Amino acid sequence: MFRIAAVSLLMLACTSAFAGPKEDALAAYQKFFEAFTSDNHDQITQLFAPDALFYGTASPEVVTTRDGVRQYFLAALDGKRGATRARPFEQTALELSDTVVAISGKWQSERTLDGKMVTGGPSRNTVVMQKRGNQWLIAQFHNSPTPKPKPPAAPAAK
Repeated sequence: MFRIAAVSLLMLACTSAFAGPKEDALAAYQKFFEAFTSDNHDQITQLFAPDALFYGTASPEVVTTRDGVRQYFLAALDGKRGATRARPFEQTALELSDTVVAISGKWQSERTLDGKMVTGGPSRNTVVMQKRGNQWLIAQFHNSPTPKPKPPAAPAAK
């Protein structure tokens, strides 16, 4: 009886230790936010597929190379931001296959500027993570400001 219980517990522990594609892609995407706060342009760039499609918040055109992604972050993250945090939230992931996962959500950054905390965002973000070999990479990235809600309509005059 003890042996059956021990084997059952071991099997249960092992099955929960294996993440699926959705969990793996979300974990890989989390590295983007960590690299974003460090201003490490090379580390950020390596998270993208060599042929990724990229629209940064200020991108006027789609970027289609890793070097283009690097150039974007060289300009956007100049290393003068002070201590920075990036916090994703409202993330939803859709597993399209064992090697492709789409993620949509919001995120915001916080940094210290002139001794005061400044919040950027929230921004909307959609990425497609693709597993290439043993690594999950960002194959598509789009970031844009979250629109402000429309003010309530004024009551109609009688």
